Amino acid sequence: MAETAPYLPSAVTVDVGLVRGTGRFAVVEANMPWFSNSYAARPDAVLDVVLRAAGPRDRVRAADLPFVTS
Repeated sequence: MAETAPYLPSAVTVDVGLVRGTGRFAVVEANMPWFSNSYAARPDAVLDVVLRAAGPRDRVRAADLPFVTS
């Protein structure tokens, strides 16, 4: 995750799974926060991510501007 985090927007949901027989984890996919289920995550943390992803355009962080599509 540390290797790929700089290339992801600050508001993203990352699905991670255990690779059978290896004891290692792998990223399965990255999704839009409002498109994902929160599973066992803290509801307040989930809301923070969704609000960051869908908040006003004038509050978008500079690092996230390349991910803005509309």
